[in-house]
Amino acid sequence: MISFRHMAVANSDLGFRLVVLCLFLLLIGCESSQRHFNKHVALFIFGDSLFDPGNNNYINIDPGFQANFWPYGESYFNPPSGRFSNGRLISDFIAEYAGLPLIPAYLDPHYNEFLYGANFASGGAGALVETNTKNFVLDLKTQLQYFSDLEKRYRKDLGDVKTEQLLSDAVYLFSCGCNDYLVLTSNNLSNLHYEEYVGTVIGNLTNVFKGIYEKGGRKIGIGTIPQLGCLPYVRAQQPGNTCNQELNTISSLHNRAFSKKLQELTQQFEGFMFANYDHSTALSERMKNPSKYGFKVGDSSCCGSGPLRGIYSCGGKRGLGEFELCDNPDGYVFFDAPHPSEAACRQFAELFWNGDSKESEPELKPAVPVILEPEPVASVHKDLETLPEPSEPVPISGSESSQGHVNKHVALFIFGDSLFDPGNNNYINTTTDLQANFWPYGESYFNPPSGRFSDGRIIPDFIAEFAGLPLIPAYLDPHNNEFLYGANFASAGAGVLNETLPSSITLKTQLQYFTDLVKQYRKNLGDVKAEQLLSDAVYLFSCGSNDYQSNLYQEEYVGMVIGNLTQVFKAIHEKGGRKIGINMLTPLGCLLPIRATRPGNSCDEKLNIISSLHDNALSKKLQDLTQQWEGFMYSTFELQTEITNRMKNPSKYGLKVGNSACCGIGPFRAINSCGGKREPREFELCDNPYDYLLFDPFHPTEAANLQFAKLYWEGDSKVASPYNLKSLFQGMHNDIVQHTNLAARFMD
Repeated sequence: MISFRHMAVANSDLGFRLVVLCLFLLLIGCESSQRHFNKHVALFIFGDSLFDPGNNNYINIDPGFQANFWPYGESYFNPPSGRFSNGRLISDFIAEYAGLPLIPAYLDPHYNEFLYGANFASGGAGALVETNTKNFVLDLKTQLQYFSDLEKRYRKDLGDVKTEQLLSDAVYLFSCGCNDYLVLTSNNLSNLHYEEYVGTVIGNLTNVFKGIYEKGGRKIGIGTIPQLGCLPYVRAQQPGNTCNQELNTISSLHNRAFSKKLQELTQQFEGFMFANYDHSTALSERMKNPSKYGFKVGDSSCCGSGPLRGIYSCGGKRGLGEFELCDNPDGYVFFDAPHPSEAACRQFAELFWNGDSKESEPELKPAVPVILEPEPVASVHKDLETLPEPSEPVPISGSESSQGHVNKHVALFIFGDSLFDPGNNNYINTTTDLQANFWPYGESYFNPPSGRFSDGRIIPDFIAEFAGLPLIPAYLDPHNNEFLYGANFASAGAGVLNETLPSSITLKTQLQYFTDLVKQYRKNLGDVKAEQLLSDAVYLFSCGSNDYQSNLYQEEYVGMVIGNLTQVFKAIHEKGGRKIGINMLTPLGCLLPIRATRPGNSCDEKLNIISSLHDNALSKKLQDLTQQWEGFMYSTFELQTEITNRMKNPSKYGLKVGNSACCGIGPFRAINSCGGKREPREFELCDNPYDYLLFDPFHPTEAANLQFAKLYWEGDSKVASPYNLKSLFQGMHNDIVQHTNLAARFMD
């Protein structure tokens, strides 16, 4: 437990184990969120486009070295983040497995505290300064300089002792070398002294490792370079679309020489440890035999043009205005000609994280004792065997709006309260009681905090991922303006009744925002496409709890709440919506703040009766609506039952604590002071939110949200009835991708 007075004071030694990449440990923290980042091992990322999270967005560079435009990011990031994939990268999954949030791009001006590390990678970068120097990418030497600048900031903010501990325990992840060889022309290759050139590349890489080692870094993770001559990008330029054997030869030479160099460094540098992941073999196997690994296509990219879609035209901003785009990127090993899809990145990350010595060498043993038994970090894994056959791609002009491609997926529209709010309340004039855009909210996934009332993701985030959608954006976020896959209107504190906490965005106002968006769809897509989008969409709700907490024990409110909620459903139905998903209420009488004020800390059964009356009335009303409204379908999720089960028996569900919050103060940490921006200012913070059902007194942890989302998505009629959400999404869309192989910690 961590206790705080105004500013946080942390003390933790919990360890997480990275089997073949490195040991990620929880270390000793101190005051403020900047200093609490030592609770986790930091992750510093260097390299090229395989790891670039969007640094190239912020430099003056040709679009060939950027990916901050559609369809990049379409499976996860909206708007596109600048990652060269349809979604997340290998480094993103590594961070998740280590219990870290997404590691931010160092050049992103929105970040000024690099609590958990930084990502310096730049698309097009090489180990040699001369590689792509005309395009002003961040070569490895420049990335090292940025790291040096950050080290100085750490020393200023943390002091020398804590900075040296941070840098020593950190992991340094690299993807570098490919561009140094890809820039060579055929003429260069034929006249090149391979060994000499490879030696120069490896020499520069070694100097960077040495620079990191001298600053205290001890743990390096790096992948081998693939057989470059067989990338679709290269084959498309070859006669007969064959592999370029000269490039393959130099790739193999690099990998052998680099493996030898890493072994030598362990003898030269005291305490130096490394994981050398065999990316070359992993990629080659999936290119040759994609179906063995759950893919449909291994030798062609999802997005591009020409033979194998190997011409690097994805997005229409790189010379060629037209490109082809497949229907389902997860069926492909490559998203564009040189870069893997999110599905492939996930597999590669898993091999890097916990593969055996055939994939990563050597296996690294803990450098210090592990205080507590390490537990697997939550992650959602795709069942790739369920992927549909890829259909023929449709040529798309780079001038066409990405809005025109939105019907490829079923849209998701989200309404409700703090259980579903992704950060809308960041943008309204309200109190900090109704905001969560400050640490430690988001600490397990979002850096900086997004405004979600949890340590990480919430139920709609996981539902979106299971449905093959990106994170659905907050409607009020000024950075979003297209809403290709839907919108999230939810607002913490919102009620069904207008009188409930008017300082939030009421459900009536959320409906008005949706109405405005419908007009925007009709304008941009035309009536026919807009009507199809709205008809196929799923509408997800979480609301009602605040109405009863504000008006305790008044049973007459049940009829009013259900009546107002029905009017919202009716308005959505009139606009074409047909599929509703809604939570039953949380167990209001057993909420921690209620119990903490009662004799013996017992539940308030009168308030529980109100909850049950609401749920019964809502269930009956929804059944009536199926008879009244043509095509109306719904799914109710038994949230009250699932929360109660975990409160009573947390260990059955892989949790350790069900009757106390991770963050707060007082009995059960039931006073909602989490973050120190509400009265009282003092708060306590647990060491590991993944052990807890509740993050703050009212809201589930990311771990619990993942469990609830999985049940909502594919649970039986005992928990999701009469349909689960998967059925609603698939009702009009058969190309949905299942995401069901969850980390062992969250398996039932």
